[in-house]
Amino acid sequence: MYNDLLLNRIAGAPIENPDDRIQELIDEIEELRSLAGPKAQALIRDLRPRLVTDDVYEEIDEQATFGERMADRMAALAGSWKFIISFSLLMALWIGINGYLGGEAFDPFPFILLNLTLSTLAALQAPVILMSQNRQASKDRAVAQNDYHVNLKNEVEIADLHRKIDTLSETLAMQTKMMNALVEARRKELSATVRVMESTLPGRPSGQAAAD
Repeated sequence: MYNDLLLNRIAGAPIENPDDRIQELIDEIEELRSLAGPKAQALIRDLRPRLVTDDVYEEIDEQATFGERMADRMAALAGSWKFIISFSLLMALWIGINGYLGGEAFDPFPFILLNLTLSTLAALQAPVILMSQNRQASKDRAVAQNDYHVNLKNEVEIADLHRKIDTLSETLAMQTKMMNALVEARRKELSATVRVMESTLPGRPSGQAAAD
């Protein structure tokens, strides 16, 4: 796979599906044992300009079918206080009207039609809620996968930054040692020059110069 990616990078071949390319790069990085090698650095350079963050919810909602959108709306409505209060008022009104009409009621006591309606509603509502929960679980898995890609890219970028900082630190330490050596050599050279100049000063006893 790496050879194919390298040839594409050199040739500048167009990528039909950027998401597949990103997934290939991520899979290749996952198989590496070290992020400091030349192969890892080439993959990091190829992955760096590509965005792995994505609005997963918006993408899934755009691809949702009419039935899936209706399931989400019905599940959201069924799980709200608005539905509970409205349905409670409707039941109270149903029982009140049929109780007031007595023998002329369309659903007299024990309200068999009401029980049938409630059973039918519960039987239909349960699979609709399950459909919405399955869609939410799919969204959560997609979000987790996207977060994993973001975290993996952050990890390889941090590892690359650590490598660069270590290289700079080693270079700086080496330059500091060289600078200290040059300063010490220059100090010794200046000290020797001063001693030579003092020994050649006129009127200075040769014995004192020798003693110095």
